Amino acid sequence: MSEYRTELLLGALYVALGPGAWAAFGFAMIKCRKRMRLLMRPCPAVPAPPPRVTVLVPAKDEQERIEACLRSVLAQDYPNFDVVVIDDRSADDTAAIVARIASSDPRVHVVHVGPGELPPGWGGKNHALHRGVAMARAGSSAWLLFVDADVQLEPDALRSAMAVAMLREFDMVSLLPRFVGRGFWEELLPPLAGAATCAMFAVVYTNTDFMPTAFANGQFMLVRRAAYEAIGGHEAVRGTLSEDTAIARNLKRARFRPRVGWGDAYASVRMYDSLASTVRGWARNFFIGSRGWPWRILLAIAFVVLCCFSCYASIAWGIYRNAHPLISIGGWGWIASGAAHWLLMTLMLALVYAWSGPRPWHALLFPLGASILLAIFVRSLVTCATGKVEWRGTSYTRATLRAT
Repeated sequence: MSEYRTELLLGALYVALGPGAWAAFGFAMIKCRKRMRLLMRPCPAVPAPPPRVTVLVPAKDEQERIEACLRSVLAQDYPNFDVVVIDDRSADDTAAIVARIASSDPRVHVVHVGPGELPPGWGGKNHALHRGVAMARAGSSAWLLFVDADVQLEPDALRSAMAVAMLREFDMVSLLPRFVGRGFWEELLPPLAGAATCAMFAVVYTNTDFMPTAFANGQFMLVRRAAYEAIGGHEAVRGTLSEDTAIARNLKRARFRPRVGWGDAYASVRMYDSLASTVRGWARNFFIGSRGWPWRILLAIAFVVLCCFSCYASIAWGIYRNAHPLISIGGWGWIASGAAHWLLMTLMLALVYAWSGPRPWHALLFPLGASILLAIFVRSLVTCATGKVEWRGTSYTRATLRAT
């Protein structure tokens, strides 16, 4: 009888951690996506007259991506904007490409940051954007849109973001673009890492005014200039790599209204171009997002092990129990629970992949993807232990990350 009670308790615990956890996670995931669906088509009209927007694009050694990015920015159907490109110490042909585009379009202005112009204590991107904002028509732009050089926008992205920001009185609208991959690993891993990011950092709570949680994505970040300047802009977060989330956090502290939304229909990004760069990049991102603390990463590891891989252990244990008739309790309950767990998990992951790209069947490859995700988490933990990370030639420490 004691063996029966023990197994019953273990089974109940497994159901809670396995299929129960995924049912709750799936419900929360769908609700969160609905709450973060800020933009819509057809786009509502921007209140007249449309405020001037300056789009700022920092570029450091981006010769392969900068032209496609700028062409998509210049194709925006918003009627009142200009573009400032900051060539940040590039050693490739970025400056030449930007100069060629600027010579053919008067809306494009260029700022050059030389090799020795990065002040001590500044991150490269923060300094570049700080310089770019200073050139943004001497304060004539009421809104600033920060766009990374690896992002491509749909023609109505700026107009749609401006409409929702003005009509709903938001001070910031940051979008999460669609991941674009050109190979197997690029299509398999980013959706998993992106979903992990949203869960680990409770991204959806940015969209509530009564909670301090804040998140932003610097790949697309539209900010009311008055709010940006009130919190000190990029100078106030000059030393951190997570400048986007730090700005969102400062906005909330100052009682402004930042929002983050899905931008899969409005923007796309190819972040990394190989398995090695994907592992390095996401490990760095989790370290930076956690501000050097390991606790969120450890919780994510526990979730993957206990709430994901345990379905295979449950099925294997059930098969083992059924294969040994001398054991008094059969294994069909474990097999059924494991199968339900696997089915729920696979359906939810298929949704994640469907939202991120055209291959929902990649959910069937979760054991492979999750194994590499665990390796990314472990690499991030190692970075937490060392307390520093290198990014584009600049060194950042744990103390720097926690300063904002």
